[in-house]
Amino acid sequence: MSIDIRRAMALQRKLAEKVLKELPNFKQLDYNSIKYVAGVDAAYSGGKAIGVAVLIDFDTKNLITYSVVKKIPPIQYIPGLLAFREAPAYIAAVRKLPKSPDIVFVDGHGLSHPRAMGIATHLGLVLDRPTIGVAKKRLYGEIIEESGVKYILAHGHKVGAIISHRGKELYVSIGYKITLDDAIKFTLDLLDEKYKLPLPTALADMLSKKIARKR
Repeated sequence: MSIDIRRAMALQRKLAEKVLKELPNFKQLDYNSIKYVAGVDAAYSGGKAIGVAVLIDFDTKNLITYSVVKKIPPIQYIPGLLAFREAPAYIAAVRKLPKSPDIVFVDGHGLSHPRAMGIATHLGLVLDRPTIGVAKKRLYGEIIEESGVKYILAHGHKVGAIISHRGKELYVSIGYKITLDDAIKFTLDLLDEKYKLPLPTALADMLSKKIARKR
């Protein structure tokens, strides 16, 4: 399936305008009310995307269950348009979970994107859920340091931060309906020394690859 790249980028800009207007009104989450956290990732096999969403108990950090969705990717990989390739599988997988997650983690970027519409923001907008993007590589934005914290500045806002884990940098960014402070706090809470990424996306990554290998 082909995609009109210019139209896709124009759509991203239009959606980003909405999100950036809402950004100052994103409220701090009630930490004690968070029960379920999801993570999504995908692997590929036989021309299909194996999208996995895991559901984790936030208090115990135990895996409750996971869902699997297999879809033919609508487009090939195009830098900056990852959401158009992988988000359909992620959305379907999250919707298959028996409980609606309070937060969804994505292996990717959110507002720290050239058009402020990374896959974490795209996913949050469609699902209308708080989302956090955590990536291993920088995509977009100016790095500024304040009080010992490295922030990512883009589109006139602090949209992300750099944290250190296992001696490597992780790029945390606001996806949707979450403050930057909360995005950092929940990411730190879900880091595990066994994994490079936060627990939700690390488990989703492992499961998607395991399922893809069996095909």
